[in-house]
Amino acid sequence: MKALSKNLLGALTALLLPAVAGAQNITFYDTMSGANFVQWWQTQAVPACKAETKGDIRYTSTGSPEVLQRIKAAGASNGDIDLLFLAPDKIAGFHGEGVLEDLGSLATLIPNLAKTEGPDKDKAAGVELKGVGAPFFRYTYALIYNSDQVKNPPRTWKELHERRDEWKGKISYVDPRSTVSGAGRFFTAMFLRAFGANVDQVDASWDQAWARLKEFEAANARKHAESGGAHVAQFATGEIVIGFHALDFALYSRKLGTLPPSIKTVLMEDGVPAGAGYLAIPKNIPAERKQAAARFINCALSDAVQTGMVKEMFEFPGTAVWDKLPAEVYQSMPTRETFFKSRAPDPSAAALKHITDVWAGKVGY
Repeated sequence: MKALSKNLLGALTALLLPAVAGAQNITFYDTMSGANFVQWWQTQAVPACKAETKGDIRYTSTGSPEVLQRIKAAGASNGDIDLLFLAPDKIAGFHGEGVLEDLGSLATLIPNLAKTEGPDKDKAAGVELKGVGAPFFRYTYALIYNSDQVKNPPRTWKELHERRDEWKGKISYVDPRSTVSGAGRFFTAMFLRAFGANVDQVDASWDQAWARLKEFEAANARKHAESGGAHVAQFATGEIVIGFHALDFALYSRKLGTLPPSIKTVLMEDGVPAGAGYLAIPKNIPAERKQAAARFINCALSDAVQTGMVKEMFEFPGTAVWDKLPAEVYQSMPTRETFFKSRAPDPSAAALKHITDVWAGKVGY
């Protein structure tokens, strides 16, 4: 009887071992999301995609420079990071370092990749991606205003400049030198672009545009916030009635109640910066973990996850799922047509750095 039990136990063990070995746990490093989106990944998307991934997903939010160095230090085959979420400039940089897998090699596991749309599936920050990233969501920046005080918001950058004295002392944007928010740098770049600056490079075309921004600065509130949260607080206290930030951040803050219900947004007709958040897989991990990461990406690009993300987090979808979005989405978010029509190319990295370095001196802040 003992021998029979032993043999039975051995047979059961042999049957179970392949199932256990087949489960591939993966590590997911998010270098892009803010606090609200980190929570969404942890409580919504990661649990929803666990079954399709066929393994546990260990999610971490961290900075991109250390992640890139960790991937490079691991060499050609010893990587311990299986999945990445990257901003446009970051995926362009990682791609330039040659550390990302071509997702086309895993296409049979990511059929939903075919639903992603241009230009984001093809380029990020002006760089040809050649298949190394899947746009998970698209974002844009917007003019934010308190509709109780601003009945007819400006629709273009030049109109904002011309009408600045209507809201004198009640306008502001995030300090472009902020290390935790890029909104102020993008505001400055788009404003300067409207007045003739070539934001693909820094040259003499910027001079007159800086003069217009200095005029606009005179109508601004005394203090520029140093973070997105501090900018929201300026609206909440009534210190300002017009500002500029990422659309999703403004709408999510209104949902939470940290911005008043009277807050509305408008996409400037002459251009606002927009881009995507990308899912990517490092090259230097085993094939089994690449496959598990690919299955996660496929789940993240599914109609169910995409529509839920748009509804809850106010980002635009990374896939062509617009016709499946619930009608309530468009009560607060622009349509696909408006998103693409108002979209302007991102300014160059050199232009953004230049803004950081010289803005205060140029506007007299």
